[in-house]
Amino acid sequence: MSLVLDIKKRYPGFMLDMQLEAGEERVALLGASGCGKSCTLRCIAGVETPDEGKIVVNGVTFFDSAAGINLSPQERKCALLFQNYQLFPNMTVADNVCAGVKDAGDAAARKQLAERYLGIFGLADFADRYPARLSGGQQQRVALARMVAAHPGIFMFDEPMSALDSYLKSALEQNMLDLFDVCNRTVLYVSHDIDEACRLCQRVCVVHDGHVEEIGSVEDVVRRPQTLAALRLTGCKNTSRARKIGPQEVEALDWGMTFNVGREVPDDVAYLGIRASYFHVDNRAERGRNSYDLHVARVSDSRFERLVLLDVPRADAPTRLQWKVNKVSVPVEELPQAGETLRMHFDASRIHLRLPIMRGDAVEEVVLDRFVFTSPFADFYMTKPYQSDN
Repeated sequence: MSLVLDIKKRYPGFMLDMQLEAGEERVALLGASGCGKSCTLRCIAGVETPDEGKIVVNGVTFFDSAAGINLSPQERKCALLFQNYQLFPNMTVADNVCAGVKDAGDAAARKQLAERYLGIFGLADFADRYPARLSGGQQQRVALARMVAAHPGIFMFDEPMSALDSYLKSALEQNMLDLFDVCNRTVLYVSHDIDEACRLCQRVCVVHDGHVEEIGSVEDVVRRPQTLAALRLTGCKNTSRARKIGPQEVEALDWGMTFNVGREVPDDVAYLGIRASYFHVDNRAERGRNSYDLHVARVSDSRFERLVLLDVPRADAPTRLQWKVNKVSVPVEELPQAGETLRMHFDASRIHLRLPIMRGDAVEEVVLDRFVFTSPFADFYMTKPYQSDN
């Protein structure tokens, strides 16, 4: 099972220019709203037609502008699941499941077939119901059963869980993993949620402004993002424009802070990024390198984390630094509070540097270092940092 995609399509004010190859694997298309993720799926399914290029699925050419090939959506046999599931309201659950199955037989055979696939998702007893009598999660599972029953050549999901609560989302993720276990196909999964992509997929394709910014394993993209877009999409809350001020020193222009990164800084460094859990309180008597006294402007709590907003030295800074503290591992009385000043240390090994590179007429950013760097100053910091899940 495989996908080879190389297409271009012009929209008003936007150009989709996608190249992607995938085998029998689950690939997440990760990107912000409007970056071209859904457009890509619709072009593969035949709902939209590219201006030029080629789409080949499992050796079958779906689209080839040069050869004049453009199969209809029915001929392509793709399974595309949208957010609203698109069940037929006037048909029973069993008939919905069999809607994409040719020669499903008489009513009894269709019901038996439907129950077999519904059973995968725990809905075998719901075959005679209508969609209006199902919960949102049950409708989602019916749509998944319909996808499996059709035996498509490729599975595609367009943010199918964006409207579900956290409990249903967790349960349906398990249903989808069950689906992936029994269906050996190429899977494309559109999302803007990096955690969801990590749980469900094996590779991540970062899409930005209509093109693939980078693609790699989940671990590589999360730990060693190659572009500014990938860094932000994988959860980095703190990014700043940067410039070199010394052989191993860089200035974060948006924060009014300087850092020694323990390695050579390129002359044309453009950005730096620090994840919200990659710095900690420095309890030493004297302030060391890469440590700053920062005012806690505000704190806000989720179930297990406290988000701490820190004022940076630059008076007119466009944003504050975000720091995440794991509430489970820190006593309540030791949690940071609004109004106090904390001495924070920033690990040199975890400061991401980026260079500008050219893509056509636009300037893009690419990560400088693809390895984990050990700070030469790490031994000096004996304090135990706050721990975070991120």
